[in-house]
Amino acid sequence: MSAAMTQGEQRDQGRSAPDNAAMDQGMRVLSYLISGVLFYGALGWVGDHFLRTNFLLPVGILLGAGLGIYLTIKRLQATEPAQPSTKVTEGER
Repeated sequence: MSAAMTQGEQRDQGRSAPDNAAMDQGMRVLSYLISGVLFYGALGWVGDHFLRTNFLLPVGILLGAGLGIYLTIKRLQATEPAQPSTKVTEGER
């Protein structure tokens, strides 16, 4: 190992592929939640500003959090490996 290698590079080299995949998945979940809240919160703020109301910002934030959670669940279901069916049919009994 080179003496010029940083601690971050050493830590990343020691990490296995499943650890990296889990970290990537966690960062993706976090980004969905943060971006949903920011985007729909900003839409709510713009709506409040132009419509002169005071309720669209919190509605946008809650809607963004809900949609972020929904997208996260859908994304995680799509990445799970398919489980083989273990149903017993009438012909196999």
